[in-house]
Formats: sequence, C-alpha cells, structure tokens
Amino acid sequence: MKIIKAHYEKFIFATSLFLLGTFFVIEFIFDEDGDSRKNPFGGNDFFEIQASGSEVELSFLSETELMPGNLIFVTLDSGESAQVRIEGALFKRRSDILVYTDDGNKIDGRVSSNQNLILESDWKTQRGALNVETKTGVVPVPYESVQKVAGRGVYTLEAAAASLDWDSATLSVYQPKIYGGMESNQTARVRWQKKSEDMNESIYDTFTPPVIYLIDGRLTTKLPEEPVAEAEKEPFGLLLTDFSQRPYPHMLKRWIGETPYFEDLNTPMAPNSDRNVFNRLEVGKTYRPNTERKPGQPSLIECEKTHPDAKITIEYFIAQQLPTKSGGRMLVGRAMVKDHKMDGKPFEINSLMKEVFAGDYKIKLLFNLAGLEPKEFEFSQDDVSTTFEHESRKYKIENIDLENKSLLISKEATIMQPSEKIILSLPPVDPLR
Repeated sequence: MKIIKAHYEKFIFATSLFLLGTFFVIEFIFDEDGDSRKNPFGGNDFFEIQASGSEVELSFLSETELMPGNLIFVTLDSGESAQVRIEGALFKRRSDILVYTDDGNKIDGRVSSNQNLILESDWKTQRGALNVETKTGVVPVPYESVQKVAGRGVYTLEAAAASLDWDSATLSVYQPKIYGGMESNQTARVRWQKKSEDMNESIYDTFTPPVIYLIDGRLTTKLPEEPVAEAEKEPFGLLLTDFSQRPYPHMLKRWIGETPYFEDLNTPMAPNSDRNVFNRLEVGKTYRPNTERKPGQPSLIECEKTHPDAKITIEYFIAQQLPTKSGGRMLVGRAMVKDHKMDGKPFEINSLMKEVFAGDYKIKLLFNLAGLEPKEFEFSQDDVSTTFEHESRKYKIENIDLENKSLLISKEATIMQPSEKIILSLPPVDPLR
C-alpha cells in the first residue's frame, strides 16, 4: 500500500496510456477495411456509401426526393458508366420529411416516433397509411396516393451495385448527357442552297424586308385574327301565364236529415253528361277517390283515415235558419271539411257558396321558343322539385312563392348553352284594359 501511495500519479498515467493504446488496437483490428466509407466525390462530401457483402446503402448529407425505382448514375475513372436502381428507402423515426401526393398536396412534418419509415419498390400497393406528424397532429396518407417523399433517407441499392468501385466513382442522380464526336468531314465548303418551296413558315423572307401593315394607327407584321363568333344566348323559353286559386271541387248542394250531399264538379254522372255526381258523405267518416268508378256509382268511397289515398272527412254538419235581406228566413246547410291532401286547417262549405277556395293553386307555364312547338304545363303548389322536359330543354321547379305568386325555375345546361336560373312572375296588368 505504501508503494501505491508513493507512486499513485504514475500508476494512473500508465493505466491511461494502456487503455488508450488498447482502444487504437481494437479500432485497427476491427476496421471494416472499406466496407463502411465516405466517398469524397471529387472533394464534395454530400453522400456516404456503406457496403456489407452484397448489400450497398447510400445516404445523402442533404435532403433528396429519391424513391424506390429511381436510378443512380455512376461514372468510373475508366470512363465507363453504369446505372443502379434504388430498391428501398428508409427514413429514421422523427426525421423531417415532405410528402408529395398524387393530387398535388404537400404535407410537411416528421416520421412517426414509433418506428422508422420503410418504403420498397411496391409502396403504391402497400396497405395502410403513412403517418406524418405535423404541427396540427398526425396526418395519415394512404400509400397508394403517395407520389414521393423528400428527406434525408438511407437508400438500399440493387445487388449489382456491390461490384462497382465506389472509391473512384462519380455519382449523379440525373442521367449524364453523352456528347457524340464531331463529324470528321468538315472540310467541304458549305454551299448556299435555294429554298425549294415556300411553305410560308415565317413572316420574313431571306434578304426581303418584312411586310408591314398599318392597323388602327399602329405598325404590325401580322394581320389581326377574325373575331370568333360566340354562340348567341338562347332565351329561357318559359312564361308564367296563370297563378290562381283553384275552386274546391266538392260543393254542398243538399242534405237529408243530418247527412250532407256534395256535388263533385270534376266528375260527370256519365260521359258527355251535363250533370255531375253527388256523393253522400256522413259526418265523422273519411272518403277517398273511387278509382274504379262505373256510371251510376259515387266518385268518393269510404276508407280509413290512415289510408294513403284518404281525401276528405266531414267533421261537422248543421242546418240553420238564417235571416234574408227581405226579412224572411232561409234554411242553410253548413259543413266543416278536412281535406287530407292539403296541410291547412278544416274549412267551411255552406249551401250558399257558389265557389270555395281552400288554398289549392293552379299554376300554368307556357314553353315558347322561336322555331319550336309550344306546349303548356300545369302544376299545383305541391310540385316543388318537379322536373319537366320539352324539345330537349330540361327545367326544374326550385321554389314556389304563394304570397308573391312567383316561381324559381332552373334550366339545365346544354353543349352550347350554360345553366340558368330565373324567377318567373305574372306579367303586369294594364289598368287601361
């Protein structure tokens, strides 16, 4: 112990020398002897080659946009050139990348922190998505939509790359241009040859002043082009000719006891008959149109209120004595009617009314384009979103304004005409007529 204490500093110095020498010996013995080396590339250290057996990896010291399937062009000292295909690419986790997609978008971010990003030559068919960590969160990009990835990657080259002498290689990611030698026979005097045919490929001729035009006070060597005639815009082609309330077709005409009888103004008793059908409608019952009616039968038949074709229900009926203008009295029948095809509340129909308006509108449109056959269309207030067509023109009712009695109608575009949308209203009434 006394010897160690006396020579402690020398002992520490000798130990340090021994460890340092051991380190250099190990490095010398286990050096890969060129299997892992940097290529100065003519004094420009921007890439590194690592070789292990038949596998060669290439990495750049700056960002590139190389992808599996791209080619690396190599020129050797002997003058020979070769092209090497990139088989795969690896981007280390959390490394910066810029992903280009097929639809033109760019996604700037980093590789996922969970694992490295590995791309092979068939990356377009890989399942799943490439997760890019951006400032706003993780953005998954399907592999099939990835065009290329820019970044500092490690690229695996094809097996043929292992046979090249990378120490004497000049590397390029672009194909070098090969210049051919000059033609040997350059001694013959070039003769001026007259142009065999004037194809008028130029506005100038040899040794001839150009033709100059004076157009609108300015000198020019070209004549102005003829203006292209634009297709004349076609009129919309529709007119609103009628927007009025339609009289209710069922009118109270008579009653027996507490049961009213309604005349159907739209259904004659028989073809070519001047008399209409009368329907006996009991209070509290619901009726629908008789679609299979024969002569002598009613036009309305009883059904459930839930029936999809339910039309009318008589909710209340009473016969009252009302005073007349002459001082007498008159028996008047009054009924409260619910029409299931209309969204309004029940309304009154009495035997004194000549017409009843319950909110059912009649809308008429006239197709009128020069040179084409005119046609009239009729709609109701329930025909919003209805489409109709005539003479290859297609229209659609976009909206119906009952208060202002107007329609918003669109016209579908054709090859020569753009789409159009206008509001149709009734023409103003001339007060002098």
